[in-house]
Amino acid sequence: MKREDTANSPPSISDLQSLFSEAFARHRAGDLAAAAELYLRVLAEVPDNVNLLCNLGILYRDMGEPAEALVHLQRAAALDPANPMVDLNLGAVYEERNDFEGAAAVYRRALTTAPDEPRLLNNLGKALYRLGETEAALEHLQRAVRLAPEYPLARNNLGVLLGGLGRAGEAVDCLRLALAAEPDNPTTLYNLAGALNAAGSTAEAATHYRRVLLVAPNHAPARHMLAALTGDTPERAPADYVVDTFDRYAARFDAQLTEQLGYQVPEMLREVVAAVAGPAQYRHGLDLGCGTGLSGLAFRPLAATLTGVDLSAGMLAQARTKEVYDQLHQDDILSYLERGDERFDLILATDVFIYLGDLAPVFAAVRKRVTPPPAHFAFSIERATDCGDYELRPSGRYAQSVGYILGLAQSFDFAVTANEERPIRKEQGEWLDGNLFVLSIP
Repeated sequence: MKREDTANSPPSISDLQSLFSEAFARHRAGDLAAAAELYLRVLAEVPDNVNLLCNLGILYRDMGEPAEALVHLQRAAALDPANPMVDLNLGAVYEERNDFEGAAAVYRRALTTAPDEPRLLNNLGKALYRLGETEAALEHLQRAVRLAPEYPLARNNLGVLLGGLGRAGEAVDCLRLALAAEPDNPTTLYNLAGALNAAGSTAEAATHYRRVLLVAPNHAPARHMLAALTGDTPERAPADYVVDTFDRYAARFDAQLTEQLGYQVPEMLREVVAAVAGPAQYRHGLDLGCGTGLSGLAFRPLAATLTGVDLSAGMLAQARTKEVYDQLHQDDILSYLERGDERFDLILATDVFIYLGDLAPVFAAVRKRVTPPPAHFAFSIERATDCGDYELRPSGRYAQSVGYILGLAQSFDFAVTANEERPIRKEQGEWLDGNLFVLSIP
């Protein structure tokens, strides 16, 4: 009797179910490469299985491959557009790609099917907050908390939003409830510490920053803020702190600075530079820490070409929309200055040195990158009066003394062409003292 050859027969349903179960188990255990191989073997046989495509999307997201995650989740959403859990995961991938418009769109679509799903309400609120739509964000986050009072992530995000709106007391109350549900969550601890600091409870804020470092010893932003509250003065703020600060506020940064804090440093500095330089146009300008491009808007009429550099991807995305830069680079300003050899006849740094204490390395690097005369290095500082060189303030920002700047100018062979005292922004309703400098090469 001839035996049937089954070597090339397709796997049975039970075989596929076993493979899927094993892949899911490997995924949960953190064996991501093995899970991917198994999921893909199943996908080859059932390419239109929505649950499988969704799991693969989540897996690729966990593997740090958001582009691949997007491919599978978008296919799952196309096959089952009314599946809110697919959109929940798809939106999360859009968020990781800083596409908050895309995230908000799929969360809204999912809410038409599942209007009372707290996770969707939370995620939409968070995405809207990143887009600067604070009123709508507040509405969705408050609804998420009402529907799921024990959902700590929604309370955490609501607390952050309330803090951003200047409602520090409400933020503290909200974040305390979030922390009660997850006492060792470093993100919630950090956010609560920030709200306490804003509310004036600096001693308790310092206690919570210490708690962050107990559960997450490498949490650089918490270490920086603890130093700010305890009188330590590191040479500069860590990159993680700067990126977190600016990515979080990128979409509403311009409005908050100009409308709420009265920020006009780019315009004021342009006036000072124009008074020094006269009608001549600069050939190539460099905007250090360009942020959303407020300085680019102010200085573009003075420069034939303009390059911007910033650490924050979110800020650079906003800067691109203004279309004032010929080039934009995501980089640390000192790394950018030290690594390249391109020369500039105008170098700007508006509200950048508040994240640097020791400015000597920047002055040295600028000196090498500035062209021969006529060329200018123009910048603002938050002015310190009771320190020798610089201090780290409880706000987490640095302030430099005028004497320190004058000494650096002399050390690196700059002439001080302009030095004007100006208010630079409001903090808690009071103007902060600052100085605008324009330096040149003798």
